[in-house]
Amino acid sequence: MKKILFCGGGTLGPVTPLLAIIEAWRKTDASAEFVFVGTPHGPERELMVKEEIVFHCLPVAKFPRYPSLEWIYLPFRLVAALYTAWLVLKKEKPLLIVSAGGYTSVPLVIIGWFLSIPSLVHQQDVYPLLSNKIAAPFASAVTVAWEKSLKDFPKGKLIGNPVRSAFLRVEKSEAIKHFGLNENKPTVLILGGGTGSIWLNKTVSEISDELLLRANVIHLTGKGKMVKSRSVDGYRAFELLTDEMPSAFAAADLVVCRAGMATITELAATKKAAVVIPLPNSPQEDNAAVVKAAGVVLYQAEIDSKKLLSIIVGLLDDQTRREDLGKKIAEVLRTNVAGEMVELAEKTITAARQTKPDCC
Repeated sequence: MKKILFCGGGTLGPVTPLLAIIEAWRKTDASAEFVFVGTPHGPERELMVKEEIVFHCLPVAKFPRYPSLEWIYLPFRLVAALYTAWLVLKKEKPLLIVSAGGYTSVPLVIIGWFLSIPSLVHQQDVYPLLSNKIAAPFASAVTVAWEKSLKDFPKGKLIGNPVRSAFLRVEKSEAIKHFGLNENKPTVLILGGGTGSIWLNKTVSEISDELLLRANVIHLTGKGKMVKSRSVDGYRAFELLTDEMPSAFAAADLVVCRAGMATITELAATKKAAVVIPLPNSPQEDNAAVVKAAGVVLYQAEIDSKKLLSIIVGLLDDQTRREDLGKKIAEVLRTNVAGEMVELAEKTITAARQTKPDCC
């Protein structure tokens, strides 16, 4: 039996590319079994239950980036995480560990190295994740989404970022009907990433009345950040979408979003024009920089609600520009790569078997 352990979580960012890989792997090998190790309180547990994947929790040993009392507790949390990782790996005995970042990956990749279990680490963001920088030296293979990332991961393979196939299957008319929207109006999809954006929610609430005169709005607010309920035709608000996210993208004529890698990948896969507003002082600013020529990139400190409304309306009135931006973002990032990642993972397993001593 072939068992593969995937790990990541806390937010959807490190989880969505792994779901794409699992989906592709199931198509090529129906006998493969999958296990997922995530965080105690992240959204990944619910997703894995839906996918009927065995789920384990790992204590989060996150390295604080600034002086903090958290440094006092870090050694104890790290020991707990390493010990739990050892218990999980000894119990599940996977042939491979696959990660796309997140602090749950570090103990598993390190303990996996000691147990001679190979690992594949994928770097999505342009800016190197600290968790991946720690894990990469212990990994058997490293892949990156962006060419610029190769300087931080010299043994990395440039591959792109995988997306679930559902994003390529939904028709616009079907999606408009699904959400009960006016087919004679364009649709704006507004999302602040897996955890939502208080600033974006507030800004949208200030312009929603004017915006709804011109367009339908699908608004993803983020878990626990639901805005005041509105009973307005053409406005659909959700805290979070998972299975319905491909339909939300299919319905959209324009996307207003943060610059997380999951969102950028979905934009590229669906060829959608976007107004991208990166989270300030975060790796999202590096992501936004590499897609600047393929989208309208705005910086939060430089805009207000009126300026945002003006830009949105301008793009809604210019179909040619929207189509051009959609084509450009599709050229910036390869997304139909889940199958390639499965092939690389299989090769990593084979290589590890060939080099493993006969006594083990």
